[in-house]
Amino acid sequence: MKTKSLFFVLLLLMGTIVTQAQDDKKEKLFGIRAGWHSATMVEDGSKPDTVNSLNSFYVGVFRDNRISRIFYFGTGLEYFQNGMKYSNSSKRVLHTISIPLDLKVKIGPVFVLGGIAANFKVSEKIVVNDSSTKPSDNKTNWFDAPAFLGAGVKIFFISIEGRYHWGLINANNGLHNRYFQLGASISF
Repeated sequence: MKTKSLFFVLLLLMGTIVTQAQDDKKEKLFGIRAGWHSATMVEDGSKPDTVNSLNSFYVGVFRDNRISRIFYFGTGLEYFQNGMKYSNSSKRVLHTISIPLDLKVKIGPVFVLGGIAANFKVSEKIVVNDSSTKPSDNKTNWFDAPAFLGAGVKIFFISIEGRYHWGLINANNGLHNRYFQLGASISF
């Protein structure tokens, strides 16, 4: 219950900031992001012994609204594959659409950001020996709300950044999604 309350308070706060940012008619940056995505599922903060990271990619679009000289509010739409690899060479793959909301502090070319996202599972599959099936039971939750922190550097219209995400909602039998993204973005 605490997680859901925290999520809704953060969502309300972000909505207030978005409204204020849109009213200011200040600089708005659009762009695309893409890069490496390393995901796993953890229980009580650590990976089960039979689990390894699932390495994939992410791709998305974003919009940053300038709130003040150094503060920005950002949102976007992303696709990536969450899940995990098991030690017996099988894996659980969660095709995910994410709507991140973040606050960014930018000083010179360097920036740090933090926020929360709404992640929606589009489909799920279990892959064993190059054969994939949809799970009939033991399905992963259709929604997750990860908090994230990140940092990066922007030179002209290209940014390089890293973000770490902590899933706040139980995804499957006590497991929570965790993932790291390292990539680049281009601003318009």
